[in-house]
Amino acid sequence: MSAPLSPQAQINVGEAFGFVFRSRNWFGRLAVGALCLLFFWLFFIPVFILLGYFVETARTISRGERELPPWSNIDQKLREGFILAVVLFIWNLPGSILSSSGGGLHCVNTTSCTYTPNVLAPLGGLYSLLLGLLTAAIWSQFLEGGFAGAFDFRAIFRRAGMQPGMTVIVWLMTIVAGIIGALGVILLVIGALFTLPYAFAVSAHLYGQFKQLTQSATTAPTG
Repeated sequence: MSAPLSPQAQINVGEAFGFVFRSRNWFGRLAVGALCLLFFWLFFIPVFILLGYFVETARTISRGERELPPWSNIDQKLREGFILAVVLFIWNLPGSILSSSGGGLHCVNTTSCTYTPNVLAPLGGLYSLLLGLLTAAIWSQFLEGGFAGAFDFRAIFRRAGMQPGMTVIVWLMTIVAGIIGALGVILLVIGALFTLPYAFAVSAHLYGQFKQLTQSATTAPTG
């Protein structure tokens, strides 16, 4: 008689949305993130630092810890945040090109204008959807191997395909987190200074869990 299969590990959504408030000095750590957003105009350096902070958050969660990390090693956060920003820009570039190339409104003069549809826009939309589903795996690979790891296509698709349902859940929950972050803008602009860092923290927690749960995919035999 065969032994019953053990259930697959799943993303803890409640933990991702609640861990911020269980972290020590959580308000102060979010407040530093709010200051980074407030001073984004300083050559985007604070934004890169903030992105690096959430890289560290995801890495911390992937190690099994359950709190926001302290604001330390700012130079490392700046470096990792900048590199991740470049990674995400490169990954988003094909979708932007497909969505914006060709088509548009063409005017011969002020009275004669014609609209030409962009036939590549649907491909851009499909690429954006695919990228949304791969983002957790891209983050996981970045945490694992930096810039080069974020373009290890085989490992990325292995992670994303290891548990497709979990991949979809992470994607959907990051959308929910983004909506929460946007509520600060809709209700009160100053509120976005806290709801956006919170949304980033939730996403980072989800990506950290995803890395931990899909780590075995990167060591799967090739044949």
